[in-house]
Amino acid sequence: MEETMTLLHEMAYVYEVYRQRSFTRAAQALYISQPSLSQMIRKAEGRIGTTIFDRSTSPIGLTEAGRAYIRAAEQVLQIESDLRRYLDDAERCITGVLTLGGAMLFTSYVLPPLLSTFSERYPGVELRLHEAPTARLKEQLQEGTLDFAVDNSAFDPAVYEARLFKREQVILAVPRAFAVNEAAARFRLSAADLLREETPRAPLSLFQDTPFLMLKEGNDTRERAEHLCARAGFSPKIRLQLDQQLAAYTLAGYGLGAAFISDTLAVSAPPDERLYFYRIDSPDVERSISLFYKRTRVFSAPMRAFLDLLPAGGSTPDEAPFPVDHKR
Repeated sequence: MEETMTLLHEMAYVYEVYRQRSFTRAAQALYISQPSLSQMIRKAEGRIGTTIFDRSTSPIGLTEAGRAYIRAAEQVLQIESDLRRYLDDAERCITGVLTLGGAMLFTSYVLPPLLSTFSERYPGVELRLHEAPTARLKEQLQEGTLDFAVDNSAFDPAVYEARLFKREQVILAVPRAFAVNEAAARFRLSAADLLREETPRAPLSLFQDTPFLMLKEGNDTRERAEHLCARAGFSPKIRLQLDQQLAAYTLAGYGLGAAFISDTLAVSAPPDERLYFYRIDSPDVERSISLFYKRTRVFSAPMRAFLDLLPAGGSTPDEAPFPVDHKR
């Protein structure tokens, strides 16, 4: 197979030199250096045991063997083009249903770009999207009513396969009207600042007297928030408990409390100028967003096609459920 691909590359390069009648112009069209192109042409000539181009003329011409080579190359390259067109047409003919699920954050901001690409490439596949909390997503994967779930929690690796989607961090969103922002002034960030690689990290203990909007128990963000507060030496003063990060983000903007959210949400949602954001000084803020599916699931054609669209990177490293410190 590798030998065949090398031959096809050689033919394509030889044909481009023939078409351009110039090594310089062909190299520019192929986006390679002229020495690299010349080396490839010499390899092709060495393979057939004679010269292809008459380099004594300007523009360069073909030898008798070169004309025979170009006739053969045109036939081979046409066959390759026909095959690619056939495979593209077959790919576009995939039909069926693809069902995905996730929290509102993921269905609103993480999945849409990928779903748009998928829908354009596979117009015959019906897409179904379900919004649900983590526990329900696991149930739906087990029941077989969901093909894939996108989540940032740890799923049992003995039951579920995971494909890494992206990495993210838990951060703190604080209403600008809160007095604590003055004490934390050198750490505060805008949503645009979060896109920078290097940003200051605030000690969470600065916010121990701040009222918090927490997600309800049973998800990674809540468990991680409690763990971070315990490590900082305090129990959070919880004003409201909510189901979704988006709700916490929105209510924080109205000044009801500080919220633990992901930086994915902060940089994806419409910017809220009523909030400051803080990266937290702890390694425990790092986590993965992954695409999960049941290990025993029989893959449909739409499922395989969707997985092929994911960025290369392999499986998510197994992540143990986040430790919860009950000694508070």
